[in-house]
Amino acid sequence: MNAIPVLAKFASTGMIGPVHCGASLNEIAAVLGPPWGIGRVSKRRRWPHLFSYGDVELCVCRCRRVTSMSIQTWRDRIELPQPGSKDAVSHPGDLTLAAVTAGLDAIGCPTQPVTHHQPPGQLTLRAEPFGATFTFQAHAVPELLLARVSSWTAVHDCTSPAEDVPDDGFGRSLT
Repeated sequence: MNAIPVLAKFASTGMIGPVHCGASLNEIAAVLGPPWGIGRVSKRRRWPHLFSYGDVELCVCRCRRVTSMSIQTWRDRIELPQPGSKDAVSHPGDLTLAAVTAGLDAIGCPTQPVTHHQPPGQLTLRAEPFGATFTFQAHAVPELLLARVSSWTAVHDCTSPAEDVPDDGFGRSLT
């Protein structure tokens, strides 16, 4: 099985299992187990912080809400969380533009090209209805290959966890 059905479903629902923008990191961890901590976004502040489940990278606010997701698809193997399991599933990489757009078309997920700030050799498609972006890059092959799939939320109500709440294992909310 390849990753295209999972990525197409992500484009149409904004979710990979319990993982989606706006989700609580603690609720995701209750289903998938603890994430791997990548590190801080800024050297000066603890939050926002990056975590991952396989090749799904999450940017998490101090309130423990996911504000953006980036699925790294440029590798030879793509590891994605398996809904209903704490194990990631490994899929073959090298996903072509034709294969990905066929997968999106098969589920009726329309896309539009993103034209702003596109460097040479790159094509980005925005999928509806959740605005996930599929970024393709030219490599030493005849067809564009999928490099990443991203989704983000522009705003959210951020409330820091109360100081008397026990540490959730992801670090205190102090800046």
